[in-house]
Amino acid sequence: MMQDQITHSGPEITGSRTKGNLSKREMEVLLQIKEGLRNPEIAAGLGLSTKTVENHVRSILQKLGAKNRTEAVVVALRSSLIDI
Repeated sequence: MMQDQITHSGPEITGSRTKGNLSKREMEVLLQIKEGLRNPEIAAGLGLSTKTVENHVRSILQKLGAKNRTEAVVVALRSSLIDI
């Protein structure tokens, strides 16, 4: 089975939170990323500037040890940080 070949080298999990401990706002941004929204759409929906959203995305990627937005969502799902 393909899933058996997948290894996870993401962040250490403590309870239902990652070691990086995302802020409430970062979680809100991550949930919007999960829905497929782009930074300008996220900014408009949350009443933030696009630059602020970019900063949150950068922080999310760093805290989750992800290379891109898709990987961040996958790591968050696998660690039960967010639900489908």
